[in-house]
Amino acid sequence: MHELVTDTDNNICILKVSDNLKPEQLNRLKKFLQNCNWIIKPVPTLSLEQMKLAHILLKELGELIGYTGQEMRVLLQNEFCKLREIEYFSLSPNKTNAASKEIATDFITYIIEWAILNNYNLILHEGYGERRTLRSVRDVVPDIRRHVLACLLAKACAVCGTYHNVELHHYDSVNSIGGYEHCDGLKTRFMSLCREHHSLYHSIEQKEFESKFHLEGVWLNPNLVIKLKEKYPNHFQAFDEKKYKVEGQ
Repeated sequence: MHELVTDTDNNICILKVSDNLKPEQLNRLKKFLQNCNWIIKPVPTLSLEQMKLAHILLKELGELIGYTGQEMRVLLQNEFCKLREIEYFSLSPNKTNAASKEIATDFITYIIEWAILNNYNLILHEGYGERRTLRSVRDVVPDIRRHVLACLLAKACAVCGTYHNVELHHYDSVNSIGGYEHCDGLKTRFMSLCREHHSLYHSIEQKEFESKFHLEGVWLNPNLVIKLKEKYPNHFQAFDEKKYKVEGQ
């Protein structure tokens, strides 16, 4: 594999190549470089902030499981690349195979969703000593709707991440559809909340809740309702699964 290195002090570019190349191959490469036109094309690689966040998430998750951050990176990155059918990438912006901003965003989201769906409540520890702070993953997740949905599927609180005493919250009033007996999961938005944050929601205005936690309920489709009926058996009373079940399943 070739690697281009710039030496700005001496105003030269160095192309690093395999030392296994034969002299005739090197000569052909030199002639090619002398005769070709050079184009500088910026590539939107991941930012330093994305690199830092990914490593923090992997480190925190690894500590919960008993792995190092590096071991978690290899494990989750292998799974991620296999699912996306993409080549292995670097989380360093300076590497030739650095992830794009889009891939980095997707991978960060994948780490957070993997933690939620595997019952690991990620809390980010940042800084040292008196400046050490704790942050919830909901504050850093790239797509808040996917975060809320992952919490619903894992029966985790979308606010604090706990898996204890988690309830299904109708984000929009069920009175608008005639009550719980008319709820099929498709007419209002939903969110999963622990009892503490469920009670808090009902004690303050919806706009105040959204401003405080930067969260909103999500709309469901029939496939999601079918999955969530198993998690929340006393809900979605009006949902008729037969209407949406595919023949042969």
